Amino acid sequence: MVQYRHFQDQIQGLQDRILQYKETFKCTPEGYTLNDGRIPHFRIPCGGGLSRPAKWIKLNDDRTVSRFADTNGPSSAPHIIDLYAEADNQYNEEGDTKPTNPILPWFQFLMVGPSIDYALLHSALLIHDNWGLTHEVQQYCNLDTEYADVCIELKQLQVRLDAIQQACSSCKSHLQLAHATEQVEKLQNIPCKPQATCSWWKRKSTRCGHPF
Repeated sequence: MVQYRHFQDQIQGLQDRILQYKETFKCTPEGYTLNDGRIPHFRIPCGGGLSRPAKWIKLNDDRTVSRFADTNGPSSAPHIIDLYAEADNQYNEEGDTKPTNPILPWFQFLMVGPSIDYALLHSALLIHDNWGLTHEVQQYCNLDTEYADVCIELKQLQVRLDAIQQACSSCKSHLQLAHATEQVEKLQNIPCKPQATCSWWKRKSTRCGHPF
């Protein structure tokens, strides 16, 4: 009886699998395009350590990619993963993996230089129709711009911090000249924590060096 139930479960599983294959996409899903080498390394796991290539792909607004295999259909949920450039694991004549060379200066300049030069690089990459490689170059350009913006903000904050420190020192000098402690000398016996004798920013500078 147990063996009979086991066989019935196997038959039902095979029937479900056949039905799944029958309900595959008959045409390109809306918003998707054929993965004709655009992201060749993207594969969809199908269990048992096996995987299938992504047949239909779509670039999302958050720079992820939705994908379907050739066995998926309208009732299937898309597989979504981050887009990245595939490593070029080519081999040299000795059969060893080619060494990874640093980014050459001219390529670096095209990625972060004037917009007209970046446009030339972007157009050249589009010819290869490699979504991962194009995305990585665009991501690097965006991060470089963001880095420069943060550096400017950091410098502005540093100028503001220096101004506050100077104002604080000036204020302290005025209090000294006004003999402020003598005006409230009766409060000197009130218990206080040792760290209260040092301003926060001064403790920060003493402990960690320059804040930036």
